[in-house]
Amino acid sequence: MNSFKGLFIYTLISIFIFGCQPQEELEKEETNRDQVTSMGAALSCSLKAIYGEDKLSLRRLRTLRFIEDRLTQSMVDYGIQSKIEQAHYLSQLIHESDGLSATVERVIGPSWRRLFGGSEEKWNCDEYLGAVDEDDDFFDNRYVFSKNSYKSKFRGRGLIQLTGCFNYLGFYYHRSSKTEGQLSANSHKTFFTYKDDSNRTVQVGMFCSNEVLEKMDGYFQGMGLELSPFPLISQFEVTSDELALPCKDRGLREMSSTEFVVDSSLWYWKKCQNSTKTRPFLKSSTPRAVAEVTQCVHGRHPTYDDFEKIDCRKSQSGFRENSYCKRLEAFELALNCLNSR
Repeated sequence: MNSFKGLFIYTLISIFIFGCQPQEELEKEETNRDQVTSMGAALSCSLKAIYGEDKLSLRRLRTLRFIEDRLTQSMVDYGIQSKIEQAHYLSQLIHESDGLSATVERVIGPSWRRLFGGSEEKWNCDEYLGAVDEDDDFFDNRYVFSKNSYKSKFRGRGLIQLTGCFNYLGFYYHRSSKTEGQLSANSHKTFFTYKDDSNRTVQVGMFCSNEVLEKMDGYFQGMGLELSPFPLISQFEVTSDELALPCKDRGLREMSSTEFVVDSSLWYWKKCQNSTKTRPFLKSSTPRAVAEVTQCVHGRHPTYDDFEKIDCRKSQSGFRENSYCKRLEAFELALNCLNSR
């Protein structure tokens, strides 16, 4: 009887201290948190090693401070727990964001250089947005991909930069479904269709006209998704630029810029986790693994299939060869930083 009474008291104390969660779940949550609590430190360590900086430059530090709390929590939410996968993610993130120096694809012009050289510990987001606006002509008219309707509206934004209409719609769809508690939040839908003027079913591609975005607006609303419609779709470029600003007080009522910048990259990463081609390599530290993960993030290309022909000990003049070597170096250094903590 005394032992039963003691067990009863212990149970009450446990519930009082730990809540109603089983001890096993609590230990699992604690383990998950422990695996990512040093994420900011690991990212800082990686950046210093990659760029040879004894003290992290302000243009990297500003973005790191902006993202690290959200990144730590979202790494748990999106299930990135092994150090090898974390290193893959960080290496791609670092490369895609040019060492955390930008959360939107940009042209290095006078405005950006002035921003990078600033002495403030936080980004001046009005000037940041102004620099983005100055780039519009380049992406709309002079960029190598502008003839394919890439254009500034769907330039890269976020840490692992989303590009193309279908990727933006995919993230907004996911975020909307998650907010509304729908099962489809677990899917990573990037294939949306609409009816053209001839009543033919057409799949959304890299570029969506305003008319197509309006149709997607109606499609989302018809599913009861209240996050995406107007203004996220109908005023796409303006709102997307606002969401990509690296400042905690920016964004929209529906979504903060912190959430967009971090979670859009993790949504994209979840697609890699779900890919039967990529999944086997996320816990592998081989050069081939880096090549396969790079293809998931950067797009399939024969260069990455032939990664063994690339000698990363030499300077690479090719865009994709250089991309692979930089990501491989970043992966190895990020893994060292994670293993040292």
